[in-house]
Amino acid sequence: MSNKILRLLAACAMLASPAAAQSPNNASVVVLVTDQTGAVLKDANVSIVNAQTGAIREALTGIDGSVSFPALPLTGTYSVNVSKDGFGDESRKAITLRSSETATLKVKLLVGEEKTEVTVVGTTQGVRADSQIGVRLDSATIDETPILGRKVSSLPLFNPSFRQGKGTGDLFVNATYFITAAGSRRTTTYMLDGASNDEGWGRQTMLTTVPVGAVQEAAVLTNAFSAEFGWTAGPAMNLVTKSGTNDLRGEGIYMARPGGLQAKSFSTRGYCAPSVSTCTTPSTLVAINPADLPDELNQFSGSVGGPIVTDKTFFFASSDYTMQDRTTFLSPTLPAFVLPADGSLEYVGKYRQTLFNGRIDHRLTPAQTLMVRVNYDHFYDTNPNDAVVGTSAPTVARRYTRGSRSIGVNHTTVVNANFLNEARVAFLDGAPVTLWEAQDPSTTYTRGGSVPFTIGESRASDIWGHQFQLSDTMSWSRGRHNLRFGGSVLRHTSGGTGSEPGQATLGTFTFLATTTAPFDQLTLADVQQYSQPVSYGITSYEMRQWMSVAFVQDRFRLSDQFTVDAGLRYDRQTLTTATRNFAPRLGFAWHPGADTRTVVRGGYAMYYTQIRANALAGALTGGLDGIVTYSAVPGQTGFPTSLTNVPVNIDPRTLPLAQQPARNITIQAGQADFYRQQFATYGLNFDLLPNYPDTFVNPRSQVTSVGAEREIRRGWFAGADYVHQHWSNLDRTVDLNAPTPFDRTAIGQTRSVAAANATRPIVPVNGGVRSVNVLMNLGVADYDGLQTQLRYRGSEKFQASIGYTLSKATNTTEPDGNGIGPSDANIARLGEEERGPSVVDQRHRAVITASYNLPYNITTGTLMMFASARPFNATTGIDNNGDAANNDRPVVNGSVMPKSAFRGTGTQDVGLFVEGRIKPGGHTLLLRMEGFNLFNHGNILGRAQTTYGDTAAVNPTFGQVVAAGAATNALPSLANIDPPRMFQFQVRYLF
Repeated sequence: MSNKILRLLAACAMLASPAAAQSPNNASVVVLVTDQTGAVLKDANVSIVNAQTGAIREALTGIDGSVSFPALPLTGTYSVNVSKDGFGDESRKAITLRSSETATLKVKLLVGEEKTEVTVVGTTQGVRADSQIGVRLDSATIDETPILGRKVSSLPLFNPSFRQGKGTGDLFVNATYFITAAGSRRTTTYMLDGASNDEGWGRQTMLTTVPVGAVQEAAVLTNAFSAEFGWTAGPAMNLVTKSGTNDLRGEGIYMARPGGLQAKSFSTRGYCAPSVSTCTTPSTLVAINPADLPDELNQFSGSVGGPIVTDKTFFFASSDYTMQDRTTFLSPTLPAFVLPADGSLEYVGKYRQTLFNGRIDHRLTPAQTLMVRVNYDHFYDTNPNDAVVGTSAPTVARRYTRGSRSIGVNHTTVVNANFLNEARVAFLDGAPVTLWEAQDPSTTYTRGGSVPFTIGESRASDIWGHQFQLSDTMSWSRGRHNLRFGGSVLRHTSGGTGSEPGQATLGTFTFLATTTAPFDQLTLADVQQYSQPVSYGITSYEMRQWMSVAFVQDRFRLSDQFTVDAGLRYDRQTLTTATRNFAPRLGFAWHPGADTRTVVRGGYAMYYTQIRANALAGALTGGLDGIVTYSAVPGQTGFPTSLTNVPVNIDPRTLPLAQQPARNITIQAGQADFYRQQFATYGLNFDLLPNYPDTFVNPRSQVTSVGAEREIRRGWFAGADYVHQHWSNLDRTVDLNAPTPFDRTAIGQTRSVAAANATRPIVPVNGGVRSVNVLMNLGVADYDGLQTQLRYRGSEKFQASIGYTLSKATNTTEPDGNGIGPSDANIARLGEEERGPSVVDQRHRAVITASYNLPYNITTGTLMMFASARPFNATTGIDNNGDAANNDRPVVNGSVMPKSAFRGTGTQDVGLFVEGRIKPGGHTLLLRMEGFNLFNHGNILGRAQTTYGDTAAVNPTFGQVVAAGAATNALPSLANIDPPRMFQFQVRYLF
């Protein structure tokens, strides 16, 4: 970041009136003191005490009668005491705070012994009086709610504004993917105790997963308004871990999910999408199988925390160990030679994960505290993403490994009653970020269509990444202003060998989808294309980047009823050419008629999303001098002479260019001079490529919201917020050497690959190039949503919440880069022609939670989630335009069908839990049963049969969840269907 920008932001901070506010991992309290006439009281003594740690802060009110206490930890409850000579004292106890929020206590002191009045706003018991929209889950709520596998990544789905991200990419990290607004699972920012927990290489999910037992609060925000949140399209998952207290507390948990209690199958309802009138369910089909049966899990967890030195030093540690065995079923249509010797159609994948979170909090002096946290996360999976299932043979098996270690240090200094400083240092080490190992490397043979199969696997990769972050935030309070300003610098380095999920080094045969013959009867004449990587020298890489941030945020109380939030953030990522990423934030909160039970809120926020390192890594290893994949059709150079004589012996070091096949390469934006020279060494004219981008910037998201919340009766809260998002400059891969557009107006129109290649700007010849891919800014996405919630928290016996979101998400390309390919790859056809629903667009989603404490220490409750159907795309099943991709959509009524024109089936998951507590000798033994998807609804998220056909008659299998043929049971993939009815059992010992 330039010194000029730093000076500008520093000047903005100095011009604003000083104040105190809150960080993502803590909260603040503002106390306003008046007398019986409403006049402010100066020099009233205010103290705030943490009942669990004994921490005390004291200050005197200023000339406006207010005092602020920033950076208060969330662990424990607080009591606030107010006194002044000549007035009665006031004390308010059991105050619980929410992260990133300022609680306001309005205290009216009366003379002598008269009873005082206290109004509280912004705690867990009241409406949220700021612009940030989301759902807060404290540790008690998390413990009460059924969570399949106790995955912390499942928590966002308790917010109805978040949707399943399953189906937008491989599920090999075994985490719950989630999406909100315009839709991208890779652009939610993760904060862990105030520091970034984003994984900068691929941003699949958080880099370091923490055990559920370590979470003090999880805030799931659809609009992370504060300028402290960045590198996001708007959403954030903010995790605050537990700290120890003066009481020694702990728990041990054993959880089991028996495979024998799972439902064995779903009904055939939903096998065909209702939106496809021509789809037929085979008369032989009896049921749809779950992806994994059985899916057995055993998990051992423990947590303990307490004092090392009373009122001064505390510790907390939590750990999980998970063993999960998932059994998939293979199709009997697979050839016998790829099955086990006994002919078994079962395949067991093993998943093992270890998690640890440890934390020490130490009070250095009455004004200084230190927090040190360490984390460990490591797992492996022998059948990631259920790669071996159905028509994918055991020979495709690979082992996936991922691990991380991290340490975070927070130092907080209360300089004086008005000024506080928070310094953070964090180091995250992904070792590995992704490691793929083929179990039995062999050539891959694959076919789509109505009789699909995949046999053989040779992909492998080993990628690592680590990052170091240094940040500092200052809080300054004065009068009606709460000001925070600061910044951070992050150094991220990643590299390794291969790509994700790897390259098939032993080659891949793709057979024509229109063929139906068994594998052992196929010949070279049935092959659509053959592909194989070839090394031109560079086989590994190391990528370094800086990510710098500066921000200022002011919370200004115009009056006791109206608050304005104004902020400015600057982001700089050196992987891009963007240097003007200024992101303004402006919001308000208003209590009409001075009614603290009602708030009207709204805001506007701009965000810049982070470019993933792996998105650009392809240009380092996939260029003219790297590992590139060529594709050849029958008759072209590089096409094998038989199905077994592979890989083809192509060594660039010994073969002249004239004997090498044309290849597909990846280049990077903004380096025209370099590529002009490099292309020339291979006899190629770089200047023939049109639309080469000279710049590459961070995508920009703009979010606007307006809403209201009211406590309609004691403990009953109702709220609604309208949210609009416009997301521009989306990054996507574009083939600069694509064939000219092939605009179809009639069924059956095709262009041969040779004819298409002849129209490429650089005509593919031996030793030349075919596709020249570049990551560029070309895409937009939009979202409109009405997010509503009704909740009740007015009783210790009963709590409930009903959330519903009505929304619409469209785009011209999927923000993740996954999902639906364009019908025509030419850049001239990648604009509004590709506008359509997001692949994860669900117009309706509702979440219902409730719990009730029965007599005899028994608690029961429910978690119910309902959502409408996702869209899916239709293709012809053939390469109509000759660009070597089967993304072509069919022609209907003289024009190409719009993207994602069909809808599948809705989802519903009704869960229930019952737990009982036995309290022997002052300790607690908790027995708990949880049921998921109790009605065994077939929650189908995606469709494998999306071939519409290229004839007047629609393919009869189009719209089916998976091809079944004459089989009695359909075998969908893990990415397309959620689990069946399952039960979990917990034994928990608390002390």
